[in-house]
Amino acid sequence: MLHGYQELIAEAPDELTVMSGFLSGPDGNPLLFLFPAWSGEPTHGEREIARLERLGTPVMSRVAPMAYGDALGMFDAQVVNGRHYTIRTRWLAGLTDDTIATLVEAARTVTSPLSAIGLHHFHGAATRVDPAATAFALRREHLLVEIIAAWGPAAADESARHERWADMVCDALGPAALPGGYPNLLGPDDHERLARAYGANIDRLRELKRRYDPANVFASAICALPAASKTASMATARGSECQSSQCS
Repeated sequence: MLHGYQELIAEAPDELTVMSGFLSGPDGNPLLFLFPAWSGEPTHGEREIARLERLGTPVMSRVAPMAYGDALGMFDAQVVNGRHYTIRTRWLAGLTDDTIATLVEAARTVTSPLSAIGLHHFHGAATRVDPAATAFALRREHLLVEIIAAWGPAAADESARHERWADMVCDALGPAALPGGYPNLLGPDDHERLARAYGANIDRLRELKRRYDPANVFASAICALPAASKTASMATARGSECQSSQCS
């Protein structure tokens, strides 16, 4: 399925975006999902959806025209107040035999039925924006891998086990990953990957931060950018590690 998915998204028109990933089924076993979004002439979209359906035999299908807000709400059941969440992220240029094997193994060994993996397809018009035009610098086609470890409040004492699963998946994808990562999903201490996420825009963003928020009022993983000298020293100290894992 994932090989067919990669072939399909590689030639997808701008109007089509297809999210994929793994969720736990009713019996606890992982299910691979495809979540297509078509923003164009309906009959053309039906042909694209038919191609997706030919990739395998769906366990269930809820594909239908719907309002944008309704589509956004389809994953609301996965986000519940009181649960614990740990999120990791990787950027991949595309799916290969090795990364597909890693994702399938991650789904097979998931430590909580509430956990999930999402593959967000980035392509089309968004790739034709000048990297310097906005803060977001990765303007090439890619997949954002969202690794979500989730567990209920009753299992709070098992948090280390679930966090290890998320870390192991993230580390396993590291050798194939693009530098940096999606800033909204990076932690406040992940300075190196955060800096690389902004690419050549990092110096401009640091200057804006110093000018408009010297007191760090708007502190977050996105805005709390480390000083250039600190990043340089960290990169020197961890250079060999980051070259081997491509994680910085």
